Amino acid sequence: MREGFRPFHRIVGPVGLTAVLAGCASSALVLAPEAPDVAFRPEIASPSRELAQVSSGDKAISSRPHNYGLPPIADLPRPADGPGIDVAHTYTLAELIDLAQTSNPETRVAWERARQAALAVGIVKALYLPFLSATAVGGGQREAGSTQAGGLPAANTSSNLRGTVSSVALQWLIFDFGERDALKRAALNISLASNVAFNGVHQKIIYDVSRAFYEYTTARQRVAIARQSKSDSAHILDAASSRYAQGIGTSVETAQAKQLLAQADFDLVQARGAERDAYHTLLAAVGVSPIAVLRIEDVSRRPLSPASMVPVERIIASAIASRADIQASYAAAKAAQADIAAAKADLLPKVFITASDTYAKGSLDITSLPSVPSLSPAGAAFPTLTPPTPSSVAIPRNPSASIGDISSHINNVTVLGGVSFPIYDGGIRDARIYEADSRASAAEATLLRLQQNAATEIVAADDALRSSLAAHRAASVLVEASTVTGEAALAAYKSGSGTLTASIEAERALLVARLAQARAHGTALIAAATLAFSTGRLSSSDPVALRQRPFDRSPSR
Repeated sequence: MREGFRPFHRIVGPVGLTAVLAGCASSALVLAPEAPDVAFRPEIASPSRELAQVSSGDKAISSRPHNYGLPPIADLPRPADGPGIDVAHTYTLAELIDLAQTSNPETRVAWERARQAALAVGIVKALYLPFLSATAVGGGQREAGSTQAGGLPAANTSSNLRGTVSSVALQWLIFDFGERDALKRAALNISLASNVAFNGVHQKIIYDVSRAFYEYTTARQRVAIARQSKSDSAHILDAASSRYAQGIGTSVETAQAKQLLAQADFDLVQARGAERDAYHTLLAAVGVSPIAVLRIEDVSRRPLSPASMVPVERIIASAIASRADIQASYAAAKAAQADIAAAKADLLPKVFITASDTYAKGSLDITSLPSVPSLSPAGAAFPTLTPPTPSSVAIPRNPSASIGDISSHINNVTVLGGVSFPIYDGGIRDARIYEADSRASAAEATLLRLQQNAATEIVAADDALRSSLAAHRAASVLVEASTVTGEAALAAYKSGSGTLTASIEAERALLVARLAQARAHGTALIAAATLAFSTGRLSSSDPVALRQRPFDRSPSR
């Protein structure tokens, strides 16, 4: 009966182990939130935690945690502080750009992508070389058993097999109808696109820093204008208070003057808040810590050059081909065309050579119990007849002795050459050709879209530059006229020949004119930088280039 139960136990063991392992898989549910309205708690999310048995009722509902905050990660990598900042130094735009190109993480990301694309070229080139591999396998096998026939004595046998197999193989693709050449062209174009995109990232950083720099300049101008407006409002209040003290003014005039000063103070507070926001935007564009302290050069009085009279059509025709995104997209389109050639070459035969050298070494130990003796017709036992052997060789006659140790050493060298020709693959290769053709069409369409967008950006930047320069000229004239009007109105009010209302209106008109002039000045600088970036010429932090290029739109540059 014991022998009959052995198969059952051999089945129950693996089945039980499988059930235990299945239970381990479902226990991983403890890593997920317990319910849709129960917050995830990282401190108790471990495989050893068992699911909590929550009973129904108000008590269970009230005990559910609803705080969805997360604890801080203790080993989270801390961002680098970047290069040292001199708090006593006044940074120019060119210096801020250099600082951004060193500390902004985007440059590192673009550099690593370019390196990855270059390594992909090396991987494709390696396909031209033979592939050499070595394999070593070792192991052993033991076998034991017994055989019994009829009433004869049982014969017990056992064997031990040990051995090693080592092999060196060489594979070399000789000819593939240009598939590797197409893959290499595609990889080279992708590498070129990544390198161009790397330069484009730097151009984008230059533009972002320039734009943030000019926006911060405009914000500082607004603070200065608000401060000046507050000072002028204080003079008007002094005049109103003086006239009221002399008995020739009214309390209403004094209240109006106080209201004007309070409005000027409110405008100053708002301007300072906008200045801080622009400052933080500039720090973010540079890529330094938001709590860093930088002294920034003031260029609010930089004169604006007149716009060039070069037609915008000539600017577009000469500038589009210089843009980094256009060049990268063009390289990507060429890579997509090479992918089509590689997919078509995959349908053609491949000629290859393969060679291998295999060495096997092993030994076999066999132990056998006595063999069945020969029987005479009368049932007498006679010794088994054996051929005569030299006297120097001893044949074991002990029934319980081992037969012997068999060793083998095999060396096999194989060289093969062949041709591989695809016959049927369920349409996979055809689908790859269609996919590559679709990617090429998409790349061409993307290139066309980028060219259209580039032309639109150039035209918009050109229009913005022209209108902002015109607005600045008009605002400058308006500031001069409003300044004269404001001074005259205040003088007339002090002398008694004018009214406070006229002085207040003149002050507000002067404030509006000053803000318009500052806004037009900043917009012109930003529009000039946008035009230079749109035409692919905002590519250096050279101070002379930054001062001259925004307004020099000559195609020769």
